[in-house]
Amino acid sequence: MKRNKYTAIILSALICVICGQTYSQSTINLKTAIDTALKNNLQLKTEKQRSEYKQKLIKTATNIPLTNVLGEYGQINSIYSDNRFGVSQSFNFPTVYVKQKNLLTEEWKTTVLGVSMKEVELKKVVTQTFYTLLYLREKEKLLFKSDTIYAEFLKKTELRFTKGESNILEKTTAEMQRGNIELQLKQLQQEKESINIQFQLLLNTQVSYKPEEINFKITNYSATDSNLIKDHPLLKLMQQQKQISIANTQLEKSKLLPDINVGYYNMTMRGTGADNMLYNGSNRFQSAQVGVGIPLFFGAQKARISASKMYQHIAESNYLQEKQMIEKQYQSAYSQYQNYVKTIAYFEQTALKNATLINETANKQFVDGDINYLDWVMLTNQAINIKSNYIDAIKALNESIIQLNYLTSKL
Repeated sequence: MKRNKYTAIILSALICVICGQTYSQSTINLKTAIDTALKNNLQLKTEKQRSEYKQKLIKTATNIPLTNVLGEYGQINSIYSDNRFGVSQSFNFPTVYVKQKNLLTEEWKTTVLGVSMKEVELKKVVTQTFYTLLYLREKEKLLFKSDTIYAEFLKKTELRFTKGESNILEKTTAEMQRGNIELQLKQLQQEKESINIQFQLLLNTQVSYKPEEINFKITNYSATDSNLIKDHPLLKLMQQQKQISIANTQLEKSKLLPDINVGYYNMTMRGTGADNMLYNGSNRFQSAQVGVGIPLFFGAQKARISASKMYQHIAESNYLQEKQMIEKQYQSAYSQYQNYVKTIAYFEQTALKNATLINETANKQFVDGDINYLDWVMLTNQAINIKSNYIDAIKALNESIIQLNYLTSKL
C-alpha cells in the first residue's frame, strides 16, 4: 500500500510538470516576432504566391493562335482525283506581343508591390498586438496591486466588524470594492487570452509566445519627415495602377495593326498541264501564301482605347485622393503624438507623484482615525485611477507612434 501511495504521488508530480510545460509561454521580442510573422504568416505567403503566378504569366505574352492543317482529296483540277494538303498560320503584328508583355510585366510589378504592402501592414499589426499585450500586462499588475490593497482593507474591516468597531456598511463597501476588482481582472484576462490567440495566429506558430519584459512606453521614436509619405507602399501601388492603365492603352492601340497570315500548300495533278505535259499524279506541286488581316471595322477597338484612356485618369485621381488621405492621417497622428507627449509629461512630473502622496496620506490618516473608511476608499480609488489613466495615455502614445512609423514606412 505504501508503494502504491508513493507511485501515485510521483505520477501526480509528473502530470503537474507536464501540464506546466504545456501551458507555459515562451517570451519573444518585437523584432523576432515580426521576423517570425514575415516568415510564417499565411496571408503573406498567399500574396507571394500570387506574385509568382503573375511572373509566370509574362511568358504567355507571345500567344500565337493554333496552326491550321488541311487536307483535300477529289476532283480538284480535272475529272481525275488529286490530293492536296496545306499548313497555314496567322500572327498578330509583332508590336502586339511586345505590348502584351509590357502589360503583364506591369501587372506582375503590382503584385510585388502588393507583397511589400502586405509586409508593412503585417509589421504594423504585429507591433500593435505586441504592445497591446504589454498594455494589458500593465493593467493586470495594477489590478493585482489594487486587489492586494483592498484584500488587506477587507481583512481589517471584517476584524473591526467582528469586534463591533464598524458597521455593516463599511464591510459591504469593502467586499464590493474587491469584488469589482475581481470582475475587472476576469474581463482583462479574457481579453488578454483573445489577444494572445490573435498574436499566435499572426505569427502562425504552434508555440504560444508572450512579449518579453520591456519598457511599455516606446521611447526610441524621433519625428520623421512627412515627405517620406510618398514612399509608402500603398502610394507606390496606386502609381503602379496608372502604369498598368498606360500599358493597357498601348496594347489596345497596337491591336489596330494588321494581322499576318502565312501558308504552305502541296498537291498532285493528273492530266495535261498548262505546259502541255502529261502528269500521272506522281509529281507534286507546291505554293506559298502571305497575307495581312486589315481591321476595316475598328469601332469597337476604338471604344476600348477610349475606355482605357479614361481608366488612366481614374487611376491618377485615385492616387491623388489616397495621397491626400495619407497626408491627413499623418497630420492627425502627429498632432495626437504631440498631445500625448505633453499628457505623459504631466503624469510623470506631477500626477504620479500626487497619486503616491494621496496613497500614503490616506493610509496614515485612516490609521490615525482622521478620516473614515468612505474617505479612504474615495482617495484610494482616485490614486488608482491616476495610475490607470497614465497606462492608458502610454497606450495612446504608442499607437500614434506606430501609426506614424507605418505612414512613413519606418516599421
